[in-house]
Amino acid sequence: MTAVLAPGVLAGRLAVVTGAGSGIGRAIALRLAALGAEVLGCGRTDERLQETARLVAAAGGHFRHAVVNVRDQEAAAAFIRSAGEPAGRIDLLVNNAGGQFFAPATEISARGWAAVLDLNLTAVFAITRAAHPFLAAARGAVVNLSLSGVDRGSMGMAHSIAARAGVLAMTRTLALEWAPAGIRLNCIGPGTVVTGGLAGEAGQAILDRLIAATPLGRPTLPEEVAELTAFLATPAAAMITGQLLQIDGGAHLGPGLHLIEAPPS
Repeated sequence: MTAVLAPGVLAGRLAVVTGAGSGIGRAIALRLAALGAEVLGCGRTDERLQETARLVAAAGGHFRHAVVNVRDQEAAAAFIRSAGEPAGRIDLLVNNAGGQFFAPATEISARGWAAVLDLNLTAVFAITRAAHPFLAAARGAVVNLSLSGVDRGSMGMAHSIAARAGVLAMTRTLALEWAPAGIRLNCIGPGTVVTGGLAGEAGQAILDRLIAATPLGRPTLPEEVAELTAFLATPAAAMITGQLLQIDGGAHLGPGLHLIEAPPS
């Protein structure tokens, strides 16, 4: 893909990226660092974060990291404080960490439902709320990674769609509440991004169906999501807030994705 943002456009900015050890989060961390930002990432696996750090360093960027389970609200808040307090600010918060499993609603247990909502909704709110004073000091931005078609529904993902729809509603509400402090909040809805995590969650048959349901006929690249995320942190996006930007090859325009067979009538 073609990188379009000017070199150094994020110089002097501090960016925090959750789930920075792999997939989309790693791509975002690499791109932000390449554009001059100091990036602080978190994830659950030190080895993966170390690999992100190595890749950033090889490109001449700056990346620090901490092992954090974002579902642990106290640990996550402590991580945010450690990120924001030295400089007194956070310029960009990227809530990327998340995950789900594919199952019909009748097979989602109460525990499974709660786990997915905790990771993809409650943790996002807790981290964003903890970052508020540092974002306000910087008149900064928040980017929440969502899903394509979150307002439409998707078979086999009742728990995840519910959580991500909640994040979109929260994002728009906070965009209103926090606008006087100069804080902008937006969601990005990627299409099918073929990462190790998604492959483990979905399997090849579901991946094939997701790609087949994409009008432009291919997956979304992690680097494309990273470029859009970085754009939302630049002055060019100063009037963009409360939006869902879908980078999915038109997948959200079609019918709900039939990732599982419909139950018999």
